[in-house]
Amino acid sequence: MPDLYIKDSQLSVDEVIEKLKEAVPNNKFGILHSYDIKQTLAGKGQELTEACHVFEICNPVVAKNILEKDMNLATVLPCRVSVYTQGGATKVGMALPSKHIAQLSNADDLSAIIDPVEQALINIVDQSIT
Repeated sequence: MPDLYIKDSQLSVDEVIEKLKEAVPNNKFGILHSYDIKQTLAGKGQELTEACHVFEICNPVVAKNILEKDMNLATVLPCRVSVYTQGGATKVGMALPSKHIAQLSNADDLSAIIDPVEQALINIVDQSIT
């Protein structure tokens, strides 16, 4: 899955979430919203056996710069990082912004904006798993 960045963790989902909440501001992002997908689905009568939490994160300066280049990219903002279990293993992952944006926009100089964002998101994932 080359368009995804997914890492395994020996930590519990709750431990990873706590580390994620520290890593996000340390990398100049903020958490806009978080979703407990398992809980949301349960409230709608659908049982999900694995844990699944999604965090929408954003750096407002970067978001503004991206939207000024191509407003259509609002469809992929904010960035998302997921913490979940798969087969009992804790995982943290995200879709790589550079891959999505390259497919969605031809705006000039986007890589100069996106590459540092992607590296910060990778740092957030990496800092959350240990």
